[in-house]
Amino acid sequence: MSQHSQNNDKPNRSFGEQGNLSDSRLVEIHSHLARDKEEPAEGFSMLPIVIVFIFCGFGFWAGVYLTRNSGEFSASTFDLDAPKLVANMGPMVFEPDLVKGEKLYIQNCAACHQATGLGVAGAFPPIAGSAWPVGNEERVIKIVLAGLAGEIEVNGQKYVGNMSNIGAGLKDAQVANIISYVRSAWGNQGGPVMDTKVAEVRKAIGARGQYSGKEILDQHPLESK
Repeated sequence: MSQHSQNNDKPNRSFGEQGNLSDSRLVEIHSHLARDKEEPAEGFSMLPIVIVFIFCGFGFWAGVYLTRNSGEFSASTFDLDAPKLVANMGPMVFEPDLVKGEKLYIQNCAACHQATGLGVAGAFPPIAGSAWPVGNEERVIKIVLAGLAGEIEVNGQKYVGNMSNIGAGLKDAQVANIISYVRSAWGNQGGPVMDTKVAEVRKAIGARGQYSGKEILDQHPLESK
């Protein structure tokens, strides 16, 4: 071996001898580290399971909290077409609704008295421009609740009819809305009727049969115009 090669080997030997890590030393350290490293455990680790339970518990608590403190939230709050609920500030005071009254009149009364209130000549009397539905409200309430049969005279014309007790199957508010509409439509000049008045009359007359023209006029004569 040449002198030059021998000189090159000396620094390598010195490098290992001077305390720097040799290849054999690196292999030995790696073996120690491999033995000391924790082997992977089978199954689930306890820490992730705890975190999952904590997360689920927080989600459950959040759901309960939102349910109790949502103020009765409804998605319809953001629906512009949805009917808006009015805050419940106690018993609601009835207000006659002429729009509802007209709809109920068309459904229950227009077949005989017509949508115009003019009735049918010789068969069904008019209620437009008639004194029968205006004036004393108890007269028309009793007729709607119990019905009317026999001969009556309306605007100088005689009619023999048989009006059924349509109000018997309706709520007090519905009867009040129908009568309020009839008393104000087609030029009629009658005031509105309250549901409490309908309830009062209903209780007073009970489940009686139809009135005759004479009977109802004896109790509530027509007012002069």
